[in-house]
This record gives sequence, structure tokens and C-alpha cells, in this order.
Amino acid sequence: MTFQVLWIVMSTLVFVPLAVASLRKWTPRWAPAMSTRVAKARGLAASMIYGASLTPALLGLARVPADELLPLRITAGPLLLLVAVGIVVWTSLAGPRRHEETTRRPPG
Repeated sequence: MTFQVLWIVMSTLVFVPLAVASLRKWTPRWAPAMSTRVAKARGLAASMIYGASLTPALLGLARVPADELLPLRITAGPLLLLVAVGIVVWTSLAGPRRHEETTRRPPG
């Protein structure tokens, strides 16, 4: 039980700020400029990874037997992670569009 609670807290501390910052198209100054499309895709992927990381911990806290909700464990776990990685790779390989603005703010 302690592991599940710690897992939920750590996932929340890592993925929620990352997802919110990416969805708001914020990037730190040291990061290379990226298109808003890529920033939003990374925010969506971080949200999906957060959901995928919460599912096993919440099912463990609810004491659900492993075979009861197997489709949910499969869908929300590895499959959601693969979809998140696919979204990031797909938008990153598409490259920045010339007409899209980047998330880099002008100096000053």
C-alpha cells in the first residue's frame, strides 16, 4: 500500500507539471525551440503517461484481483504508453512548419 501511494505522489509531482507546461507551450530558455504542435503533443503524451502510471497503483489500492480487470490493465498501461510515444515521435518527425510559431520567446 505504501508503494502505491508513493507511486501516485511521485507520478503527480513529475507528470502533471510537465503536461501543464507543455500544453501551455512553455519551454525553458535552454531548450531548443519547437513548434507549438510538438509542444502540445508532448503535453498530451505526458497526460497519457500520467494516466497509464496511475491505473496499476489505483487498482492495487482498490485491491482488485489481477485477472478481474485485465483489459483495463492492458489498455491503460502498456498500450497507452505506446500511443503516447507514437504521438511524440510522429509530431517530432514531421518537423516544424514554417507558418507555425515556435515556443521560443524573443530575448528581452
